[in-house]
Amino acid sequence: MNHRERLLTTIRGNRADRVPLALEGLDFATRAELAAHPDANLRELAGRCFDHMAGDRVTPSFVNSYLVTPPQFMRQSERTETADGTVTTVTQIDTPKGPLSAVTSCNPAGDTTWQVSYPVESLEEIDCIRSVPWELPAGLRPPDPSQWPDDSRRRCISRVNISSPFVCVAGMMPYQYFLELCATELGLITELTEVCHRRTADVLDVLLAGGHIEYVWMGGCEWLTPPMASPQLYERLVQPFEADLIRRCHDAGALVHLHCHGNVRSTLELTIRRGADLFEPVEPPPDGDIPFAEAKELAAGRMTLGGNVEARILAYGTPDEVEAATRAAFEGTKRRMILRTSVGPLGPVTDRMLANYHRLIDVWEELSPLG
Repeated sequence: MNHRERLLTTIRGNRADRVPLALEGLDFATRAELAAHPDANLRELAGRCFDHMAGDRVTPSFVNSYLVTPPQFMRQSERTETADGTVTTVTQIDTPKGPLSAVTSCNPAGDTTWQVSYPVESLEEIDCIRSVPWELPAGLRPPDPSQWPDDSRRRCISRVNISSPFVCVAGMMPYQYFLELCATELGLITELTEVCHRRTADVLDVLLAGGHIEYVWMGGCEWLTPPMASPQLYERLVQPFEADLIRRCHDAGALVHLHCHGNVRSTLELTIRRGADLFEPVEPPPDGDIPFAEAKELAAGRMTLGGNVEARILAYGTPDEVEAATRAAFEGTKRRMILRTSVGPLGPVTDRMLANYHRLIDVWEELSPLG
C-alpha cells in the first residue's frame, strides 16, 4: 500500500497496512520541489519522509476572512518591507458605500502573518462590506489533474482549503468586537455567517463539480471552543453551517478534514455528529484538554483522528522527550489514527529539530505497522 492509499484508506475508516504519517511542512508534491527548498535540514527530513507521506495539490478556493468578498473587489494599495524581512501590506476593499482598508504583516522567517488593522470595526463598516455584490471569484475553476506531473498524480491528493463560515465574519473585525456583537447583535452575526455559508457553498459547487477534489480542509472552529466562547455560540455558529458544507462535500465524493487547536474535549462529539472524516490536532494538556488515547476512545471509530506531537517539543525538547510524546500518541487503538505534528516547522529547521524529527520518524517506523 503506498502513502496516498494508506492515508485515504485510514480517513475513510478502512484498514490500512500502517498508521499514516503526516508531517506538515515536509509534504512535498514532487522531488523537484523538495530539492529546490533552501533549508538543507528540512530537505534531509523531507527526503527521508518522501516515500512515506502523501503530498497535496491545492486548488485555490479564494475563500477569505473578509466576508468571502470576491477578490476582484480587493486590491493591494501599498506594500513595505523592513530590514528583518517583515512585509506589511495594505489591502483596499472597494464597496458601493466607500472604501475599506485592512493591514497585514508577514514575517517569512517565522512563517507568521498577523492582522495589524481590520476592515471592519463598526456597524457602519459592516454595512459597507455587505454592500459588495456577490459574484464568483475571478479565476475560480476545478483542478485539472492531467496537467500535473506523473509522479504528482501518483502520490498527491487533490485538495481545497476553506474556513468555517463564521470565521469569515469574525476575521474581518477585532476578535473582541466579534464577541461583543455575539452578545449584543447575535441575530446579525448569525445572518452574516449564513451569507458566508452561501458564498462558500457556491464556491464548492464550482470546485467539486469536476469530481477531481478528493479532500476538503476546513479550519477555524477553534475560535469558538472553550474558553473562547460559550457552548451555545459554538452550536449556533459552527454546527449547522459546517454540517451542511460537509454534506455537500460528501455528496460530491470528497472527504472532509476539520482542523481545530485547543480544548476540544467538549466539542468532539459535535464534530462527529456533523460528519467530519478527519479531525486534528488532538492536543494533550497543557496545550489542549484531552489525551489522544482518551479522544480515540470517545470517537470509538466514528471519525479518524490526527495526533499529535507538539511543535514546541520538536523545537525545544530532547529526542527522548520527542520519543515519549510519540509513543504516547500510539497509546490506545491504532485504527483510524494518523500520526501528525501540531504544526510544521516555523522557521528554519535547527539541528535540534533535525534530531527530534528523526527520532519521531524512528518511533513511527517501529510502531505504525497494523499487522
